[in-house]
Amino acid sequence: MTQIIAHRGARNLWAENSLQGFRNVVALGVGAVEFDLHLGAGGEILVIHDATLDRTTTGAGPVRALTEDSRHALRLIGPDGEIDEGVPTLSEVLDILAPVPGLRLFPEIKADENGVYDPALVIGTIEMLRAYGLAPRTVLHSFDTGVLRMIRAAAPEFARKVSVNGDWAERQGGIRAFCGGLGDLVGMVAVHHELLEVELEAVSSLFPLQKIGVWTLNDPDLIARWLRRGVGFITTDDPRMAKDIMAQEMAL
Repeated sequence: MTQIIAHRGARNLWAENSLQGFRNVVALGVGAVEFDLHLGAGGEILVIHDATLDRTTTGAGPVRALTEDSRHALRLIGPDGEIDEGVPTLSEVLDILAPVPGLRLFPEIKADENGVYDPALVIGTIEMLRAYGLAPRTVLHSFDTGVLRMIRAAAPEFARKVSVNGDWAERQGGIRAFCGGLGDLVGMVAVHHELLEVELEAVSSLFPLQKIGVWTLNDPDLIARWLRRGVGFITTDDPRMAKDIMAQEMAL
């Protein structure tokens, strides 16, 4: 059965990558949640998508410059405006998600404002997930195959997923060349819906359908279409809507 992944803690419903969002995703009963990781000034692992604070918070500048004091001073910005939260740490997020039986986690390792992936982020993330006992239900992912090789070398017990869109695939010589060159580096691939629409045959010749995901689907017709195609997972900013559509499809 297709699994629904709440993208950035369901950012169309609540402030993205917020504790509020993660609590509400748990209450919603979604089977999987995706979130993004950066390092702060003190080396703490922070849960935020962008390498800068400007879009999703009341702050500005690089996440890498964020101190503990400044983290608490700023506020996240959600669909309905500011909320009474700063940027959460990975440990704060795991305190919410780890106790939920069967909930799958999809943390993405992000590059800093200079486009650099810090090995300290990779190692720190692995160590914390291990400490929470989450390796069996975590899929670490990235667009960058170098990051995925770091993960494989440091923690082969973790499942790995690569993400790809049209521009990235084109730079790698096309989706077939890119996916065909992955070997055993990943067990899952997540493809932007516009690319997968035209390349499903190519991708499914290299990965079983249940190991293929599509992102980011927020249109009801698109969600229904990909559910009928039986892909392994659908990433959406509105998992509540996706759950409703899945229920409708199963009732047909």
